[in-house]
Amino acid sequence: MPPRGRNDIAHDLTSLGLRRGDCVMMHSSLSALGPVDGGAETVVDAIRDAIGPDGTLIVPAFRDNLWETPDDFTNSDCDCTSADGLCPSGQPGFQGVIAETVRRRPGSLRSCHPTHSWVALGPDARDVLVGHRRSPTICGPGNPFEALLARDGRLLLLGVAVNSVTLWHYYEEKLRVPYLGHYWPAERHHNHCVTGRRIYYEYPGIMQDVCRSAGILHTAPVGKSTSALMRAVDFEQFLATVMADDPFCLVLRPPDRDCGDLAVDALRKAARMLEAWSRGPRRPEHAFDTPLRRIEAPAEGDVVREDCPAFAGYHDSPGGRLPLCRANDRHPDYFRLGGPFSQCGLTTCPDCSWHRTFPKT
Repeated sequence: MPPRGRNDIAHDLTSLGLRRGDCVMMHSSLSALGPVDGGAETVVDAIRDAIGPDGTLIVPAFRDNLWETPDDFTNSDCDCTSADGLCPSGQPGFQGVIAETVRRRPGSLRSCHPTHSWVALGPDARDVLVGHRRSPTICGPGNPFEALLARDGRLLLLGVAVNSVTLWHYYEEKLRVPYLGHYWPAERHHNHCVTGRRIYYEYPGIMQDVCRSAGILHTAPVGKSTSALMRAVDFEQFLATVMADDPFCLVLRPPDRDCGDLAVDALRKAARMLEAWSRGPRRPEHAFDTPLRRIEAPAEGDVVREDCPAFAGYHDSPGGRLPLCRANDRHPDYFRLGGPFSQCGLTTCPDCSWHRTFPKT
C-alpha cells in the first residue's frame, strides 16, 4: 500500500463515522495504519480535519509504567494544586506516538491525575478535563468520560481493539465492586487486575465480537487498519446493562468446581452479556461501596479456597507463606520477587464470586 496522506486518512475517518463538531476520546496505534506520509503529525491533522474547528480530541497521557520503572509511575512535576485545575506537567505519557503528538501540540491541555491524565485539544478541552482532579480513582467520578457522555461524544479506536478502552473500568469504580483492586491513595491509582483477570484484556477478540454483535461498535478501514467507533452513550449503556445483570461479568473466574479454564468462563460470560443486552437496557440498582484499599496477602484465618481450580498452591517468600491464584494477576508488591509472582497473583477469596457461587459442602 502506498503511503496514505492527510486527505486519505480524513476521508477514512469520515467514512468510519466521525462528524464535524464531535468530541472524541481516542486510543491509537500509528504502526497499525500502515505507511502514512508525515507520520503521526499527519494523522492528528486528519482527525482535526474530520471533526472540524468545533470538535475536541481527547487522548491518554498515562504515566503508569509501574512494572518497568517505578520512578516513572507519576507526573513527578505536578502536585495537583494548580489554580486552574489542570496539570502543568511536561512529562510524556506511554500511550504511543499519536497521543504524544497531541500532547505536544500548541494549545493542548492536560487533566490533573498523577498516573492517568488525559490530554485534550479543541474548544471543549478545559471543560472535559478539569473535573478529573476531583476523581479519587483513575476512572471515578469527574473523569473525562463523563464529560464525553454529556456531549454525546465518540470513542475512536484507531488501529486498536476494544481492550485498549480504559473506561471498561468505569462501572467497576462507580459501583465499587468487591474485586476493585490495589489502591494507592496518594496517586489516586488503581491496579485493577490484582484481584482478577479482565475478560477484555485476556480475550480481546471475544469482547470485540461482543461489542459488534451488540451493535455498539462500528468498524471500517482507516489506512491499513481495521479501526472502530462507538458512541460513548452506547458504551455506557451497555456497561450499565451487563453490570446490572452480573456485577462480576468483566472478571474471569473458574466456571465450576472441576474446570479451571478461564476461556470457558469468558465464552459463557460473553453469551450472557449479549442475552442481557437483548432484553433491553438496565441500570444497577445499588453500589457495593467496597472501600478503596490496598490488597494485602491473606492473614491467618482468612478464607483460602484450596478446592478452587484456580488455586496455585503456596509459595514461601520473605514475607511468609503466600497462597496464589491463577485467576488473579501480578501484584506490584510481589512482582519483583520473580518466579510465580510474575505469572499469577495472591488469593483474594473473600472478594471473589467463585467463593459465593461454590460454597463449601
